[in-house]
Amino acid sequence: MKLIYLSFVLTLFISCEQSKKISEKEVMQTFNEFFYLLDNDVDKIRDYLSEDFMIFEVSRKWNTDEFIEFVEGFGKFESKRDFRNIKIDTDFNSAHISLEHSGEFELEKSTPDGATVLSYEWLESAYLIKEKGKLKFKFYFSEQINDSNHLHTLLIKLRNKNTELRCF
Repeated sequence: MKLIYLSFVLTLFISCEQSKKISEKEVMQTFNEFFYLLDNDVDKIRDYLSEDFMIFEVSRKWNTDEFIEFVEGFGKFESKRDFRNIKIDTDFNSAHISLEHSGEFELEKSTPDGATVLSYEWLESAYLIKEKGKLKFKFYFSEQINDSNHLHTLLIKLRNKNTELRCF
């Protein structure tokens, strides 16, 4: 009888799907795909964002729609990005990534002050969660840590807010 009970418990234990910890590879794949879409087809980043996503960028909190509109305000551009000092922590349902990020952007149309190339450095941190079986960004924090643009001011009209935002 003990043997039957032990066999039953062992079978039950083996047949139960064990949750796997999110891998660093999965985090980096999601991260890289997000930035590829951010630079090439920003509307598709929605697939990589949680339903309640928020980002803190240029000293402001943005929801998904506001952030996409902000990025679209730059028009078409070519980008070169570099990600350094990446640190990733994961568990079974979430992940955290922190990094240094630099980027150079060649704009198709110049800014109001005539700039066509912009360079930035950021310190960034993001929290990702499993939502409907897929790893998605829930929160992204990005703080500019350089002044290599010599304070080029970008004026971006926010259609929904009908206000101007100055970004440095």
